[in-house]
Amino acid sequence: MMRLQTYAGLSLIATLAVIYHAFNSRGQFYPAMVYLSTSKISLVLLLNMGLVVMCILWQMTKKIFLGPLREAEVERLNEQSWRELMEILFAITIFRQDFSVTFLAMVTALLLIKGLHWLAQKRVEYIETTPTVTRLSHIRIVSFLGFLLFIDSLFLYDSMNYLIQTRQASVSLFFAFEYMILATTTVSTFVKYVFYISDMLMEGQWENKPVYTFYLELIRDLLHLSLYLCFFMVIFMNYGVPLHLIRELYETFRNFRSRVADYVRYRKITSNMNDRFPDATPEELNASDATCIICREEMTTAKKLICGHLFHVHCLRSWLERQHTCPTCRALVVPTENGTNVAGSRPDVQQGIIYSLIMFR
Repeated sequence: MMRLQTYAGLSLIATLAVIYHAFNSRGQFYPAMVYLSTSKISLVLLLNMGLVVMCILWQMTKKIFLGPLREAEVERLNEQSWRELMEILFAITIFRQDFSVTFLAMVTALLLIKGLHWLAQKRVEYIETTPTVTRLSHIRIVSFLGFLLFIDSLFLYDSMNYLIQTRQASVSLFFAFEYMILATTTVSTFVKYVFYISDMLMEGQWENKPVYTFYLELIRDLLHLSLYLCFFMVIFMNYGVPLHLIRELYETFRNFRSRVADYVRYRKITSNMNDRFPDATPEELNASDATCIICREEMTTAKKLICGHLFHVHCLRSWLERQHTCPTCRALVVPTENGTNVAGSRPDVQQGIIYSLIMFR
């Protein structure tokens, strides 16, 4: 932050100096403005000052809605920024005929707004895994998501309005698509946050939350995949192959496919948990520490996996939404069929293979 303040101060001094020189040497307003817009040095300094103003506004927004960032949020921001910067550079090569000062400013604003979206998603994930969250944090995140949705809608409306008026392909296609993706992501994040609040008000007893969360993420991924495909075809027909979309298109398709496969596996395992996983006997509970490793609370009743570990039934159901292995030993959580699991191998053989792999590594 101190480096930004120092750089902003130096940029302000340089900008004021070039403006003073323009008015002092030209004497009148119009000639001074012509000089500022045509001189390369003046133009670079003014663009630099505009970038500084954007960064200051970004820092102020972050401080108001999020406060200090956690280490995980900073890492996510750094990783995503470099990757997104490379994709935007590819996009600039496609729309190079539309390159201008306005285009450069819009691209910079898009990158900064995307950074805010990444932080919002990471903060919601942190809130969902934190036992105690202050009311101020809830107010901040709700206000932040509303602010981001307003910004997305504003830029999306401006881009769509320009496309309707001109009725021809332009760089506004790129911005309309990007802000459409961001708007749907913001809505999905907010709905996911509402699910968390609802589950919290029910004291963690909302058993259908994983199902609703899955359908929400499935619809989001399907919508993103459709948007990527449409945008890919439009850009391909008007500009050529959009290289910056290939990775995003592939990752979106892969996430959608894996999400469907995970859900099918989840439904298969949890369709009749009472029959697939036997109840632990009192002797088995007494023999163990009787503490569920998922929620860290004492168990009076529990379900036993094929590996022998015990868990609360609702904790196990929630865990199977994300993973299909035992939380303790990482053995596959699958129903037994004649001494073999669905994959076709016996549990003890599987554990031996896993142990051998660990020792080999």
